[in-house]
Amino acid sequence: MRKRPCFFRRIMSVMNTNLSLLSVLQSHADQRGELLAHLLPDRDITYRRLWSRIERASARLQGEWNVQQGDVVAYYGNAHPDAIVLYFALLRIGALLLPLEGMPESSAQYWLQQAGARLVVHDDGLEIGQSFAQPLSMLLADWCHFDPLLVKEDPALPALLLPQADGLTLQAFSLQQLTIAMVTAPTVAAVDQIIFTPEILSNIIFPALLAAHELSFCTVKKMLDAEPAASRARVS
Repeated sequence: MRKRPCFFRRIMSVMNTNLSLLSVLQSHADQRGELLAHLLPDRDITYRRLWSRIERASARLQGEWNVQQGDVVAYYGNAHPDAIVLYFALLRIGALLLPLEGMPESSAQYWLQQAGARLVVHDDGLEIGQSFAQPLSMLLADWCHFDPLLVKEDPALPALLLPQADGLTLQAFSLQQLTIAMVTAPTVAAVDQIIFTPEILSNIIFPALLAAHELSFCTVKKMLDAEPAASRARVS
């Protein structure tokens, strides 16, 4: 147990020398792949599986859904863990994420227009009136046999567009901004109704992922509570 804080300080030191967050996650997959990253209703997501899902998502986004460097992709949903996979997959191909969490469709439509989003990826069960929309489950439905063209990660470039409280403007955040503000040790790694705020990313999501801790999501707990016990067999 005493090794965890030292490991986190070592990772933070490496992050300060511009090693990418993506490289850290890939390293976790190689060296700590059996550790649990989070749960889904039908499977355990280890750090090895998390990285595999990021690779699959980046291939599908670019190879099948034609998302290119500089494009904006929106997430319309309610803090599903796979939205984090979407974020990191977009980082790999140099596209931006516009999270539209917990808002009515009318508000989401406004922000889609403001950002000029190329694609909307939405939670299953949610609908949004756009021809360029795909359910989140399809992002990872099966393996995509495409070799994406990856960009060299630049943490200083904008990668996240967040609607502001004034209801009129979008603010761009780089990975560098969010990691500079990151706490020096993981707080309780529980995510409630929204993933993509600077506070949640800097205080919960990134510290937990960097230290290879397990994240928990209220959305998954609700899905598990709604399922019959017999249907909860874990998938490796």
